[in-house]
Amino acid sequence: MGNTIGKNRRSQLRWCAVLAVLAMTASACASGGGSSQAAGEADDAGGVINMVMAPDPVWKWLEDQGIKQEMEEEAGIQVLTSSSWDEFGVYAGGHADVISAATYEVPDLAEATGEPATAFGKYNTDRSILAVGADNPAQNICDLKGQKIATFTAVSVTLIWGMYAKEMCDLDLKAGGGDFELVVTDIQNLASLVARGDADACLCLPDFAIPELSTDTVKPLYDGKSAAQMWAENYGTDKADITHPQQNVFVARTSWVEKNMEEASFLIELWDRGIQEWQTNRDEIIAAYPEDFAVRTPEEMAFLQNWLDTKFDWFVPTAYLDDEWVEGERAVFDLMKETGFVEEDVEEPGFTVLEPAP
Repeated sequence: MGNTIGKNRRSQLRWCAVLAVLAMTASACASGGGSSQAAGEADDAGGVINMVMAPDPVWKWLEDQGIKQEMEEEAGIQVLTSSSWDEFGVYAGGHADVISAATYEVPDLAEATGEPATAFGKYNTDRSILAVGADNPAQNICDLKGQKIATFTAVSVTLIWGMYAKEMCDLDLKAGGGDFELVVTDIQNLASLVARGDADACLCLPDFAIPELSTDTVKPLYDGKSAAQMWAENYGTDKADITHPQQNVFVARTSWVEKNMEEASFLIELWDRGIQEWQTNRDEIIAAYPEDFAVRTPEEMAFLQNWLDTKFDWFVPTAYLDDEWVEGERAVFDLMKETGFVEEDVEEPGFTVLEPAP
């Protein structure tokens, strides 16, 4: 972002062109997406970014408050979005320019498409916790050997907690075998399975386990520390830095970012504004979109607010990357190699550091 976006005639003309063709291109971009160029090449985005992501309350806030539209008009850049929980599949199928994914999934994205991918912005840190039933005497993951652990994915948070199990007690936490019985199910059902006794423990996201956590029918181990707090405490070089590992970074093909630096920079500027809005209007955002936090009652909302205040707020301070942060995030991948969760010769995630506008 070396120059101020949207302040020149090129941006004004681009915005007019976008408005003129938006009705025709929106459907095509949302369903077709990707690039028509050969591997290693990218189309000129022409002021239009096609992004696919899971439903997100901050994005909804930016739209409903008119912030997204105002910034788009000023920049002459349009972000077209579609919603999907299968961001990986959409990206691998060539139907998106940009998605959000965990940092450690970036090499898999590159392998799936046959093209290098790069993370160029950050958003959410890994907030997953390890929780057990109220009567389970386990004090840590090592005590759960042989027990049934429910999770919503065989990768992502399970990889991180699997590394912790390997490092802390030389136990294997993985699908299809290992020292635990791993059960993969819907994210909304994890805590209730534990509360009913159908699973011994879960790798839960706290906002999807509020009814059980708030009534003590499930209890978090490690004092409710998130995977990110566990990383900072046990492996990070800076224990105050709880922004590793990242569960949501913004990812695109490296060639797309290099070809469309102005669009990539604008997208991170927009998301950084979203983070500022979260910091200023957090409770209002939760109240506006309670479904995105699995909140149903005022009591559950108060519990979530208290969790964010006293235990962990998983939104990062800024969407921008810097070199020091990148090195800290690469260390997560190094541990994945050391613990055998990825092969030694697997290429590390790519990162692109963008500078904020003056």
